[in-house]
Amino acid sequence: MIPAAEPVTNHAPEAAVRRRLRRPHIEEVGLQIAPMVDVTLLLLFFFMLTGKLTQGQKLLQIKLPNAESSIVPQAMEGRVIVNVDDKGNILTGDQPTSLAQMKAYLKQRFINYPPLKLYIRADERTEAKLIKQVIAAGAEAGAIEVVFGVTKS
Repeated sequence: MIPAAEPVTNHAPEAAVRRRLRRPHIEEVGLQIAPMVDVTLLLLFFFMLTGKLTQGQKLLQIKLPNAESSIVPQAMEGRVIVNVDDKGNILTGDQPTSLAQMKAYLKQRFINYPPLKLYIRADERTEAKLIKQVIAAGAEAGAIEVVFGVTKS
């Protein structure tokens, strides 16, 4: 019988592999500017467009009443602009609507984008009865805050 040969162990390659694994691999940390520039430009375009849209809603020929103690609210963005001209026409944004249509629009707006805040711009010659109806429609739709447009005298 032939004696079994002892396995030959060569630890040198295994030790080299271990040394290679233990050596930390340092990667250079870099900051990618391109995605940040993309996001910044998208935000810039978004705010430019929304600013233009709300500005157009305020350009209707409405003579606002004077008020000595008027205060401009800190946050005007996100408000639904309701214009009421001197003839009693109601405009939600720049679209002419009836009182019932406005109420339906405000209810849907409250469901989609709560909370509902109103910015009412009524001509100084508008009947108080109509303004009260607009406020009541806003309250029924769920408005939590109403701001009136006035000019400081």
